[in-house]
This record gives sequence, structure tokens and C-alpha cells, in this order.
Amino acid sequence: MSEKEIFYEMLWDCTQCETRGLLGDSHRHCPTCGAAQDPTKRYFPKPGEEVETNDHQFVGADWSCAYCNTPNSNAAAHCTNCGAGKDGTQPVAIVVDRLAVPVAAPAAAPAASRSGWMRWVMGLVVLAVVAMIAMFSITKETTATVSQRTWLREIQIEKLVPVSESAWCDGVPADAYSVTRTREQRSSKKIPDGQECHEERVDKGDGTFVKRRECTPRYREEPIYDNRCHFQVNRWRTARSVKAGAETSSTLMPVWPSVGNLYSGGGGSNLSANSLGGTRSLVGAEREGPRRENYTLSLASGGKTWTCSVSENVWRKYEDGSTTPIKVRFTGGADCDSLK
Repeated sequence: MSEKEIFYEMLWDCTQCETRGLLGDSHRHCPTCGAAQDPTKRYFPKPGEEVETNDHQFVGADWSCAYCNTPNSNAAAHCTNCGAGKDGTQPVAIVVDRLAVPVAAPAAAPAASRSGWMRWVMGLVVLAVVAMIAMFSITKETTATVSQRTWLREIQIEKLVPVSESAWCDGVPADAYSVTRTREQRSSKKIPDGQECHEERVDKGDGTFVKRRECTPRYREEPIYDNRCHFQVNRWRTARSVKAGAETSSTLMPVWPSVGNLYSGGGGSNLSANSLGGTRSLVGAEREGPRRENYTLSLASGGKTWTCSVSENVWRKYEDGSTTPIKVRFTGGADCDSLK
């Protein structure tokens, strides 16, 4: 069986004689001047100053007379003030308790001078962006001389070495060794921990309100522990690199450097890139890793010089002293992509 609701009086102020704190249910008209109650002026009393009604029977929210705006009980068929019928009328608006709902402070309207200043600054920013785009996009074509050609080719040499790693023990790699375990927090879970409750005042729309206790679950975080594994695992890591390069000589074409004799880790022959995998017994073995290459053209025209990184195909087309058309930006930088 639900607990019986207790009804309290809403308050309203008479706008005719300025009598304040009239009771929303008991005073349908102002006892001082007789003016009808305005339902839009109802408000909640201060906490601790609520007035309980006597044997109040709730029959629904009031309806507001379409002719004189007098609030009438939902049970009334005609307006108690002017006698107009209830047909086609709307219920009065419900008042929200401002103590229960935080009200954000209204944002201050920006001053006209500040607004104008901001528009002026934004205009300057837009113009600056447009100017920057134009400076880097506008180009003119000129003829440049190739003053130097350089190239560099590099091969990374990888070595199979022990690496210290850790993972949750249900995800340890199959080739791990020297495994140790610790107990660590892996995650957490929410555990019910009572309720957060507060009292709300609810406008019933008939000049009264009720108090309701609203509760939401409260939770606490509880850690979840699991086994953390610390281990050694053999992995390929870059140990060194070998390079080959040349400058200016058109007769020395790009070649990859010799890697020499790679240490096999077990006294065997040189090993291919995929021959060792994660084999623990060949720690210290070496293999070829990623390759990197770079081709550069140095160009000059009218006292200006540029250096462009290009593809090998473009690089091979030119010799020292040859000329080529190239696009130059408004800022003076070369558009290296224009080299074909």
C-alpha cells in the first residue's frame, strides 16, 4: 500500500493590491481586494515555511478560463468567476521548483563595440589566410641548372636480441621464457553502495504541491586483480646500418651497399630475412632489415639555389650541368614536384 500524499499550499501574489503570500488552494480570490487568482503567479514557499492543506482532494490540474483567466477546479463545469463553460480550455501551466533545478546564469550580452572589434579581427585573419594560400600557390616557371646530384642507399641490419616485456598472463606469447608473475589490478567493477536521495516538490496544478523522495543508486568502484606476467622474448631490433652514396659523379650509378657477413648466431651460413623467426637458440643472429633510398638534385638559377628530393627515375634523367624548367613559388621556394 502506497503512502498517502500530503498536500501543501502553493503561494501567489495579488497584482491588484500587492498582497503577498496568498494561499494557492485556500485563496482563489484575494481576501483584501477580491481580485481573482492568477495561476501564472503561483510559486513554491521557502523550505520550512510550507503550509499543509486540510483534507485536500486532488481531482486534477486546474483549468484556466478562456475569458477571465480565473483558475477553476478540474471538477467544475463552469467558471466560478464569470460562468463561462469549460469546453476548449487548457490546464494551467505547471510550476517547476527552482530549488530542485539549477538555473544557469544568463550570459552577458556582448557589447556592441566588442562585437564589432571581433568582426574586424576575424576579417583580418581571413585575409591573412587567403594571402598565405596565394603566396604558396602562385608560381612562375624558370630554367635552372643542375649543379650537383647526390644519392644515398641504406640497409638496416637487425639483430635477434632478448627483450623484456610484460602482458596479462592470458596473452603471453608462445616463445616467452624466464616468466615471472605478479598480482596487479587489471580493471574495476561497479558495486551497489546504497542510494543518493533528495526531496522534490511537485506542483499538482491545482494550487497545491506534494513532496516526493527521489532516489538513484549509488555505486563504488571495486578493483579486479589478475596475474601479470613479466618475461623475456627474442625479437628483431635494428642494431646498425650500412650505407652507400655518391656526389656529383654521373658515372657512379646507385647501388645497394654490401652487408658483408652477417652473424648467424650458431656458426652457420648467412641467414635470410625470415629464416630465424623467433628461435631462442640463435640469439645474436643478424639479418637484413628495411631499406631506404634518397635521391637529391641541387639546382641554381639567377643567384638562387634549391635542393629537391626526387624519385630515382627523375634523378637518372639529369646530368651535372644540364638544364631543366622548374616552377618557383611567389615566396622563392622551388616546386620540386614540377620536375619531370
